[in-house]
Amino acid sequence: MRDQNHSILPVLQHHSRLTNSIVSSRKRRRSNAQKAGVFAEPLILPGEDPHEFEALHSALIEEWDPSGASEQSRVFGIADAEWRKLRARRFVQANAIANSVTPEHPAFDEGRGLFTFGYLLCREPETAFTEYASSLLRADKIDHLNQKFPRQNFESIEEWAVAVAKDIRSVLLPVTPGFAPLEPDSLDPAAGTRRIAQSFLTTIHARNFLDDELEQQERLDARIAKLIRELIEIKANKQVLRRTAIDDKTNKKGREGRS
Repeated sequence: MRDQNHSILPVLQHHSRLTNSIVSSRKRRRSNAQKAGVFAEPLILPGEDPHEFEALHSALIEEWDPSGASEQSRVFGIADAEWRKLRARRFVQANAIANSVTPEHPAFDEGRGLFTFGYLLCREPETAFTEYASSLLRADKIDHLNQKFPRQNFESIEEWAVAVAKDIRSVLLPVTPGFAPLEPDSLDPAAGTRRIAQSFLTTIHARNFLDDELEQQERLDARIAKLIRELIEIKANKQVLRRTAIDDKTNKKGREGRS
């Protein structure tokens, strides 16, 4: 199988802007709590990058400078809650994307389906049609490609795949409702209106996911606020205890000096 295109579709990228900015803008600094013990065991699901959580946790450690297990556990809890917020956002995004490339779904984006299929066809010419056509294209588009490009008319699978991909790009995509070239200067008002309509349709059918995500964000924000209050209170109590210990020591020396 030839890998003809090493680029990644923007729609398939799931990197968090927050964690990327943390990685690029802060030096990673591990505490003992990150190296061993309960604080080193975040819930990382398959497909998630543990280094992203580590970067987030390190940034919070740098911000709060926790001392002792009580402070470390609160900082870890804040990192865990922030990580769950990112996961919830990714879940909504993944579901919206899945709906937009599912032909049977009301929020199906035909332009995105064609574009994604063309990309996969270039990467996996031997298997893309069998594996992805029915899950990314409507039946009429599959019939069009089968009738226009019979596989037996081409000497190689690569030649056939190139012809199909070219037809998608130059024939099918330009007449697909809601599709417009990526260059801003070529976006005509009608195409812009169709894109707004598609966005509205996607939002309507993702409403349940969006509502659930908002509720979860609010719960996690409340948990983060609680942990921050506890962390500040612990730090303040430690300062009071330290000042009390210093005062007691000073008073003791004063009494001993007078005796």
